[in-house]
Amino acid sequence: MLQIALVCSAFLLVCSLASLVKGGADYWSLPIPAQGPPPAETIELVADLSAPACGICHVQQFADWQESWHARSVSPGLLGQLDQLDGGTVLSCLACHAPREEAAARWWTEGLKGGAGLAPVDCTACHVRAHIRYGPRARSFTPHGPVIAESRFRKSDFCAPCHQFSEKAPRFNGKPLQDTYAEWRRSRYAKLDISCQACHMPGGRHRMSGIHDPELTRRALGLSARRTAAGLEVHLGNQGAGHALPTYVTPRLVVTLAGITPEGMVEPLLNHVIARQMEWSEETGWRELADTRLLPDQWQTLTLALPAERRARVKVQVDPGYDYHQRVYPALLHRWAGVLEPAARDLLEQARLEGVAASYTLIELECGVWSGQEQECVSVQGF
Repeated sequence: MLQIALVCSAFLLVCSLASLVKGGADYWSLPIPAQGPPPAETIELVADLSAPACGICHVQQFADWQESWHARSVSPGLLGQLDQLDGGTVLSCLACHAPREEAAARWWTEGLKGGAGLAPVDCTACHVRAHIRYGPRARSFTPHGPVIAESRFRKSDFCAPCHQFSEKAPRFNGKPLQDTYAEWRRSRYAKLDISCQACHMPGGRHRMSGIHDPELTRRALGLSARRTAAGLEVHLGNQGAGHALPTYVTPRLVVTLAGITPEGMVEPLLNHVIARQMEWSEETGWRELADTRLLPDQWQTLTLALPAERRARVKVQVDPGYDYHQRVYPALLHRWAGVLEPAARDLLEQARLEGVAASYTLIELECGVWSGQEQECVSVQGF
């Protein structure tokens, strides 16, 4: 079915996800079992498991989380699809986008009208089970009772349940669509015990930054360019990400090498795409068209021939939601044109436009004419 094939979450096989064991039960059993009623002596504020309630005391963590994509996991793109999906696929999507069991119950009861109220990947999703709090450090006394230490809060396998498709998931050229944890396991970062949290939650901050964040992406992508006698030579590589850059099928980076005419016009002459490019059709299903992503510590060189008197420019454009706004959302809007509720259609269109708007310029360098010796290209003002 096209509906299932276009929804990446359909390949998330919840029953076989990695488990974090605590007290004989799977900590990461997805969906997260309903919390149930709080203990009778629980004060009202502590009984409220919403992120804003947690933020009253955990001010910095809440402020960071609000900036994160975890806070936006119940997105217009997700909500706009759910009405058209079968029940199993809906549960699969919600298991990571709105992982608390209460969210699924609300969806079945209220549908799209209650969609905005579904809890995303919030404080409770990671820290609370049956009203018991867990964290990286033990606390014997807090307003919500003791906090139980769980060492995996500092380890990469804490992130794996939603950032790694299972071994049973379909594979294309030997890889599932989501392979982030396995990519990390194969890298030197795992050998050095540099966890996901070290880069995405430095110092315990809760922004969970990713490819939408230019600062983090600049640390991940290494790039240098120089003017040579032959033209332009660009070295680029994955210098800081412990997984493929980018790790998923949705984003892409485009490195453009351009000449600058004597009149100052920029002429793009070479576009190098860094992405895992997938295609789906009803006849053939999924197919990988190309995988030009950069694995950890992988480097490559791009060259562009130029006349000696020609200046040049190098630009890196990052499009975090490329596959969604270019392929997925337009295909869904077309396929479901006659059956989508207006509210769902508006959500998918909103998601498409937000995806387009999320694109940003990461790096822009300018290179001079050939001066008789090689010269490094310099950053354009503002980058």
